[in-house]
Formats: sequence, structure tokens, C-alpha cells
Amino acid sequence: MTAPPTPRRRPWKELLADAPMLGMTLAIVVLLVRTFAARVGHPYDLEWMEGGMLLHALRVLEGQALYVQPDSGFIPFIYPPLYHWAVAALGAVFGLGYPVGRALSFAGTLLGTAALSAAVLGETGKKGWPAAVAAAGLFLACYDEGGTFFDLVRIDGLLLALMGWSLVAVRHGWLRAGGLLLVLAYLTKHNAAICGLPALLWLWKHQGRGPALRFVAWSVAPALAATAAVQLEGDQLFLTYLVGVPALHGYVPERLFFGAPKELFTALVAPNVLTAAVLLPLLAGRLSLQATRGHRFWLGQGVALLVMACIMRGHTGGYMNVLIPGFWILSLGAGLALQVVRDRWPAGRVGLGVRGATALMVALTLWFGRWDPARYAPTVEDREAGDRLVARIAAVEGEVLAPWSPWLPVMAGKAPGFHLIGLWDIDRDGGPLQPDVQQIRDDIAAHRWEVILTSNDKLGLGLKDAYEKAERVRPAGK
Repeated sequence: MTAPPTPRRRPWKELLADAPMLGMTLAIVVLLVRTFAARVGHPYDLEWMEGGMLLHALRVLEGQALYVQPDSGFIPFIYPPLYHWAVAALGAVFGLGYPVGRALSFAGTLLGTAALSAAVLGETGKKGWPAAVAAAGLFLACYDEGGTFFDLVRIDGLLLALMGWSLVAVRHGWLRAGGLLLVLAYLTKHNAAICGLPALLWLWKHQGRGPALRFVAWSVAPALAATAAVQLEGDQLFLTYLVGVPALHGYVPERLFFGAPKELFTALVAPNVLTAAVLLPLLAGRLSLQATRGHRFWLGQGVALLVMACIMRGHTGGYMNVLIPGFWILSLGAGLALQVVRDRWPAGRVGLGVRGATALMVALTLWFGRWDPARYAPTVEDREAGDRLVARIAAVEGEVLAPWSPWLPVMAGKAPGFHLIGLWDIDRDGGPLQPDVQQIRDDIAAHRWEVILTSNDKLGLGLKDAYEKAERVRPAGK
């Protein structure tokens, strides 16, 4: 019997078909690098919690505990300590400031994106390298949709790197590395622990009891030990800030059930439709498609990360950056779906047409996902405005409280103060630390500060009774 001839593959034609997709991915990377280069050295807040993160690193450098009883000098954020430790370590070498925090976050974003590409390559092999590149481009094109947090002094970049590589390690059987990286991700943002459950279930089902227990030994056990160690620091309030304080925060139902899913879907409309078109037959076992172990692993992680992204977005105060892990897993799914479709029509004119069509779909998604770097780049006027404001604060004879921008007084040589987000977190009826807010009220009534710098009149705490408006500063710049 004679088999029909196998259609010949033409690598140069395939590369030509992928050219729009690969070119637009490169363009997105260039946009990101240009944006980072314009922002990394700006010596003032690009986002209002950046200065608060630096306050945490400053305490680490000064040998002070983070999770202490809140007072007028410091209220910790409801995050674990790893990012603060890392910024402090870099600050000890290069000088503490915005550049080291932003550089750490940007490096984390790039490492997390590399993990995304490695995950796609791990399931598709060498032939899937264009799909791996496409997945990376799709994720980076979510810079706008993620609130431009890829390069800010915030925890998201470091979290992405640790979480992404922990999942890649577990998927490929490197359980010790995967477990320990997941512990580090948990110590960056405790929500990362959600990834451990689907990983454990997948290991138990596909590799047996032994590997599952080994993963527990290298993830759950170290996480519990690390939690206990941090809990013993300072006033032993780590778990209070991590669990007790946010437990009283509310939810915005319309964001939780409608807003967040819409934001996740519309950021990558065409790739998400492609993923759904492949995922449904895979789950149903139809169209001659079969879900592999790897597909099942990433599907479990996708459910966990997307549910967590929606919950965090619906949480009171949940900003767009909490969607970043969701964009990451959706981009990974799009890369896998892209290769599944191409594998179904691997060669010949039909295969080349499918390749070109999918490449064009990704290229158009990246085109519409591009942004103008100038929109997010601080100007000379912005820097000069900050310089004038710091000089004005330095000229005050006495201490200055600036809850909206608490790093400004530090730059002016004043004592640190609390960040408004920290105050809002603890000032909840029935909260475990709400009684401590009274000390701040007492300090305001006693005129502890010569000047209190506010962005509006909503600080409360008896401010209007104890102080009067003396000056309105409106610097030029964005």
C-alpha cells in the first residue's frame, strides 16, 4: 500500500507568514523599554503608593520591624515583606530611591514574561517558538490594562517572576525549586498561595502520591515556617495585617461579577476567543483534539488565577494591577491555543493560510494594544515641580506630615509619617487595629506637625478643628 504524500513544510514561508506577529511583538518590547527608560529615574511618585513602599524599605535598612503597632510614624501595608526586603537590599548597594524599586519591578516583569514563553515552549516544543513569542507579546501589550504597573515601585513585577517560574518548575517536575519559588511568591503577595492547590491536585492525579507529598514538603512546610518567623518580628502583628485587617474590607459586586471579567476579556478579545474555540473541544474530547497533561495543568492554574483576579478586583480598593496574573495566564492560554490550531493544519497551502491568519490576528491585537510612551513619561516640568515642593517642605521649621505622598518629607530631611492607604486599611469599624487610630487623632489635636500636606479635605481625624489652611501649592506639570 502506498500512503499519500505528506505536504512539505517550507520554513521560510512559515517565517514570512509569522513576520507581522513577530514584528509587532518586537515593537511592543521596544515600547516597554522606552517607557521604562523615561520613568525609571524620575525622583517622585508615578503612582501614589510608590513612596509608601520606599518607607517600608527604609525601615528594613534602619533595622526596624515592619509589622508593628500602627502610629503616626508608620502604618504597614497589608503585604508580606519580601519586596521590601529586596528593595532594601538593592538600596543598601545603589542607594534607596525610586530607581532601584522600579528596576526590580521591571526585571521581574521581564522574568515573568520569560516564564510565560518557557511555559508555552514546554508544551509545544521547538516548533512552537513563534507561539511562545506571541504569548509574551500579548502579555506585554496589557501594559495599559494593568494600570502601567510593570515598572512601578510595587510588588507586581517580582510576584510575576516568582509565581511564573514556580509554575514552570512544578509542571516539569522540578518540585524542590517550584515549591521554594512559590513560597517566595507567597512572601511577596500571599494570594500567590492559590497556585499551590491546583498544582498539588495535578501532581496527585498525574504523578502520584509521592511527588505530591514532596511538593508539599517544599512548599507548605517552608511557607508555614516563614510565616511563623515573620510573625515573631516586631509586635507579632504580621498575620493581623495579612488576614485580620483585610477581612473587614468590603467588595464591589459589579466589579467582582461583571467589571473584572469584562476587563480580562476585552484586553485580549481575539486571542481569548481563539482560546475558547480550542478549549471547549479539548474539554469535550471532540474534533480529534486531546487535552494533554500540560493542558490540564495550565487549565487548573487558569481557573485559580482568573478567579483570584476577579476577587481581588472586586475587593474594595482593588486597582487594575490585580488583573496582571489574569493577563499572564490568558496570554499563556492564547499561545497554547495558537499552536493547537496550527498543529491541526500543519502544512500545505491550508496550513500556511491558517498560520498567516493566526499571525495576523495576534499582530492586530498587538497593534491595538500599543500605547504612547509620552503619555506615561514624566517631564522636566514634573521634576521641577517636585523639586520646588520638596524645597518648600524643607523650609518648614518643624515636622511635616504628608499622608498622600509620605516620601516627600523624607526627601526634605523630615521624619517619616504614615501613608493614607495604611490608615484607611486599619480604620474600619470593629477592626483589630482601629483603636490605634486614636493616637493619630491625638497627635493632630496636639499639633505634632508644623504642617500637614494634604491633597484634599478628606483626611478627617479632627484636622479641620486643629489646623487651618495656610497655603495652596499648585505646581506646574502633569
